[in-house]
Amino acid sequence: MPKLGSQLYLAIDAGPIHDEAGNLIAVVETLRDLTDQKRAEMALKELATKDGLTGLSNRRAFDQMLMREWGRAQRTQKPLALLFVDVDHFKLFNDRHGHQSGDECLRAVAAAVSRHAVRPLDLASRYGGEEFALILPDMDCDTACAVAEETRCAVMALAIAHGAAGAGEHVTLSVGVASQIPTGADGGPDRLLGAADEALYVAKRLGRNRVICADRVLAEFAALGREAAQVPGPVRRKTA
Repeated sequence: MPKLGSQLYLAIDAGPIHDEAGNLIAVVETLRDLTDQKRAEMALKELATKDGLTGLSNRRAFDQMLMREWGRAQRTQKPLALLFVDVDHFKLFNDRHGHQSGDECLRAVAAAVSRHAVRPLDLASRYGGEEFALILPDMDCDTACAVAEETRCAVMALAIAHGAAGAGEHVTLSVGVASQIPTGADGGPDRLLGAADEALYVAKRLGRNRVICADRVLAEFAALGREAAQVPGPVRRKTA
């Protein structure tokens, strides 16, 4: 309805009327306004897929999207990138500033994360607690790392005061990045999830406030002069 600037959802029932010879002579149409019902359905759908605190997609929507994009990447043989983003020392932040400030912090971080899911198939979600995830289809590891670094810098630019003992002056992020082209042997995205999760774990082990790519975990440790024996093994906290 252009003049009113609104939309109506209508159900149309059409019933034909024939004469004695079977010729169509008229059609009776009944229109029913389903706008309220449709809006209620849309609201319920949004509640089922949105995180109530941040407005990002929730874990359920993340799982569904990951499986869809994994299947598409198998068919197209293009890379699928995954970022796990964790707010550093968030428990200490809550202890120092209170849970209300913690919620405000998570909303601010969520807004910064979501700004980097810019393409139609990109998905930013709250994975749980203070952890977020980005699904980035058709993206290799180097490009995904660049997105991760932009996200990390965007949160640093917010300059959200932290100051708890053992944490820095401002809120920071640790990011684990993985990208994979699915092969026939990969039944699902568990290996991709595990790689991104391990990269995040390493980022936190190496001091937080950094981006670690799963393909370069050993190189990161070598650059710091660590012994190979100190490299943490797979943690496998996440599965599809």
